[in-house]
Amino acid sequence: MRKKLQLLCSFLVIGVTYIQAQTISGKIIDEETQAPLPYTTIKYGENNGAISNEEGDFNITLTKQYTEKDSVYFSSIGYATKALPLGKDIDTLIVLKPEAVELSSVYLTNEKLTADEIIDRVEENLTKNYNKDYTKNRFFMRESFNQYYKKLNFQYKKSSIKEITKGLIDSMISTIPKRTAFHNETLGDFYAKKDEANNKVTILKTSKLYNKNQEVSFEGLQDKFMEVLNKNVKKDSYLKIKSGLFGTKVSVDSIVNTAKNSEEIKDNYEQNNYFFSRKKSLTAMVNRLFYEEDSEVNVIHKSNRYDFVLEDYVFIEDNFCYVIAFTPGRFEDLGGKLYINTEDFAVLRIDYKNTGLIYDKVFNMLGVNINHMTFKGTMIFSKSTDNTYRLKYVSHINGRSFKLDRPLTVIEKNKHVKGRRKQNELKLQMQFNIIDLNKKELIVFDNKKVTNHEYNAIKETKKVDVKYFSSYNADFWKGYNIIEPNQAIKEFTAF
Repeated sequence: MRKKLQLLCSFLVIGVTYIQAQTISGKIIDEETQAPLPYTTIKYGENNGAISNEEGDFNITLTKQYTEKDSVYFSSIGYATKALPLGKDIDTLIVLKPEAVELSSVYLTNEKLTADEIIDRVEENLTKNYNKDYTKNRFFMRESFNQYYKKLNFQYKKSSIKEITKGLIDSMISTIPKRTAFHNETLGDFYAKKDEANNKVTILKTSKLYNKNQEVSFEGLQDKFMEVLNKNVKKDSYLKIKSGLFGTKVSVDSIVNTAKNSEEIKDNYEQNNYFFSRKKSLTAMVNRLFYEEDSEVNVIHKSNRYDFVLEDYVFIEDNFCYVIAFTPGRFEDLGGKLYINTEDFAVLRIDYKNTGLIYDKVFNMLGVNINHMTFKGTMIFSKSTDNTYRLKYVSHINGRSFKLDRPLTVIEKNKHVKGRRKQNELKLQMQFNIIDLNKKELIVFDNKKVTNHEYNAIKETKKVDVKYFSSYNADFWKGYNIIEPNQAIKEFTAF
């Protein structure tokens, strides 16, 4: 009998081939235009999936067992879903065919709703549709920061220190890089607690891609300035730094000591605060989700400030959806589109962007001007087995312009000498125009409920092993599911 069972098991193993650790990568494009399709959903298994980046590229690793009968599904708004069997080689170019919705073939309720009535239904069903239980979420987050100096100038006005001349100021400014960039990537788990904004985070793997040469330029600028300062300023003096009506005092010794230890201070600060900076970025993204009460994307909670139009109908992963466009009314700046399930009025996707410059209320006077040039993003949700919706992907781009045109005066004073305390004076006119662009992406690969006891048992580890790279390292994330980097990140190099 045992031999017969062993023989039967052997036939079963031969008949079903299991696939393990298979990596699938490529690009997803439109069949007609050949244009890449960003944010295409890639689904394999019941609760596993990924998403293509903004250039249509994807890379997934199958970490679980799948049979030849299983498939990977590619779906994008307005396109027919494509299913490809996992047991066969999958092309690196995935072509999706545009698909129009035939309203005549779709069952629609007799209840005709206006766009405003649909939005009301969305708000009424928020609590039911979006799970607020204790959950564990496996995430990957990428933050890309780019800064560009359109203008960076210190106009030389006056200096009583011989070495500090217009030529020196100009040469020092020329060493500052006009463009800087870095990228942080983090894989981990975040644990969401009901009605709790400050969730728990554990980091499993993380890296920073940056250009060390850019920091060297700033260090060289600092060293040159401190060299001149040491030769011409008394050690027991203090500096009075003024910009218009505002001023402060700084001892020369403290400046010199800080400069000597700046590298150690910077390294210690980053190591000690890396965990908190990653957690802060993650928390900010989660708290910006449209259904949160204090979200900046308040199109549902403050719907009276927006105008809505029912534009179309589409399928999203077999869910028939309203497409509702929104434009800002009074007091708001955002426009975009909502994709809403016609059955339960859950928002499956929202795309938003600023329709004009968003002027900050922080400061816009006395030669200082700050405003948002770019404020846009995408949020995508998927339906769970319990019929609630979970976050699958969110991206947000924040671009700011910082302009400054103010005087700067540095006065050396010394109370230990006879005569007047004023020893030396340097006058400059600061003129900056800095553009920075900060893009954050977050994808949730797996989501499961946890108990209150399990949540409370989680201990956050503040010490993080950060890996630093000066150029893109394709092997660092090999075997892990992440958001495929765009071409700019792949080509990033310090050389």
